[in-house]
Parts: sequence; C-alpha cells; structure tokens
Amino acid sequence: MNITDEKLIEELSNRFAQSRKAFSDLSVVNGKLLEMNERLERSEALKSNFLSNIRNEINNPLNAIIGLAGQLAIVGEGNKEITFLSSLIGAEANHLDFQLRNIFMAAELEAGEANPRCVKVHIATSLRDLVDSFRHTAAKKNVSLQLILPEYEDGALAAIDVEKFQIIISNLLSNAIEYSNVGGVVEVSISVGGDGCLQISVQDHGVGIAPEDQQRIFDRFVQLETGTTRSHLGHGLGLSITKTLVDLMQGSIKLDSSLGQGTRFTVILPPCSILEDEDSFSEAGNLFLFDNMSEA
Repeated sequence: MNITDEKLIEELSNRFAQSRKAFSDLSVVNGKLLEMNERLERSEALKSNFLSNIRNEINNPLNAIIGLAGQLAIVGEGNKEITFLSSLIGAEANHLDFQLRNIFMAAELEAGEANPRCVKVHIATSLRDLVDSFRHTAAKKNVSLQLILPEYEDGALAAIDVEKFQIIISNLLSNAIEYSNVGGVVEVSISVGGDGCLQISVQDHGVGIAPEDQQRIFDRFVQLETGTTRSHLGHGLGLSITKTLVDLMQGSIKLDSSLGQGTRFTVILPPCSILEDEDSFSEAGNLFLFDNMSEA
C-alpha cells in the first residue's frame, strides 16, 4: 500500500495532535488528583484535631465525675445510701470511660496514629488497679475476681505501653465477666519471663466458645449473638481492638475454650523500647489514658 508524503504528514500530524490532547488531559487529571490529595490531607488533619479535642472535652468532666464520686464516698462514709450511690456513680463513670477508650483507640488505629509509648511500671500494681476497677461490675453479677500474682513478681518492673496494656486487659476482663455464669470466678494471673516478656492470663468458667467461632470473635463488630433479644451486652469492638493492639506491640494472644467449660485468654507481650525523651518510670502504672490531652 503506497502512501503519499502528504497523507503521511497529515496522519503524523493527527497522531501528534491526539498525543498532545492526551497529555493535556493527563495533566488536568493529575492536577485534580493533587488537589484531591491536598483535600484528603487537610481532612485527615481536621479529623485528628477533632479527635484530640473531643477526647479532651469528654475526659476532663468524666475524670471530674469519677473524682467527685470518690470524694462523696469519703464524705458520706457511714451512710449506706450515700455510699451505695457514690459507688454506683463511680462504677458507671468508669464503665463509660472504658467504652470511650475503646472507641477512641479504634479511631486511632484506623488513622494509623496508635504509636507505642513505653515506660517502666510496677506491673503488679497496674494490674491490681485494673482488677479493682472492675469489682463493682463483677459484683453486680456476683462474680468473684481473683488476682494470682507470685510473690517474687510483686515488685517487678516491666517496660510496656501502659495505655495499650490497660485497654487489652480491660477488654479481656470485661469479656470474662460478661460471659461468666452468675456466682462464677474470673482468675487473672501474670508473670515476667527472664527475657522481659509479660504473660497475662484471664480465665473464666462460663459459657465458653465453640471451636468454629474462636477465630471470628476477633473480627470487628462480630458478636456470636445478634438481635434485640441477645443475652450479652457489647458492641463487638473490644476483642478486635485487643488483637490489633497485641499485634501492634509484637505480642501474641492465645484462646483456649470449650462450650460450657469457660475460656482462657493468654497474652504475651515483649518488652518495648523506651525513647530517651519519654518519661522512663511510672510508679503505679495507672496513667491517665488521655494524659497527652490534659493540657488544653
């Protein structure tokens, strides 16, 4: 097929024109993508600022309520009604604080902002405080909480992220109490290995979990019961957060359970590195979970 020079030049001109248009269109699309990326970055910054502000706005009055409930219990000591009401206020405020911590931590994990922050703590004291904070919840179900702590571990220090440690254990305790039988026992034990790894076990003797359900309970928003008539409370967030935090801390979580025999969760957490600009020691280990927001 013979093509004249004029036809060839015309065809090349058309192809070059199409290429120029394609490059022009690509430049427009690229500009729009850059603009969209800038908007997304601004949106993420606004979301982070909003999360920080709303945490602070909620945390301050909530801590005040918890503190005032404690003061009311002291002032009303000897008056059974005041003691009961102050205990109830404190317990409900602590429960709300626990739920909000899960929600805020889920948001931080989703945004990729849940960075480890390690300090050395008296691990036994930290665990005692956590167990004590759930005694009112357990008492409502007549569940006994037992802390099993070897004497030689009582003064042991461990390098951990206190906030994430508290959330992990709180979720396991809440879950164990919720699925215990009335009058049951929840056992919490901890040990520190020679390599500095923490091993924490939370054991209940309640309804147990069927083998086919033992993996999916770590999925977000999954509950083994559904509908308005379900017998157990919760939003299906706690165990998914627990698993994600354990993975983030390069640890492991193991589940042993059988129907009607109860459930044991075992968490192993390796020691984490303490940065030079971080506070290196927390005597009690019961840091406020939103202490980085308390200066607003």
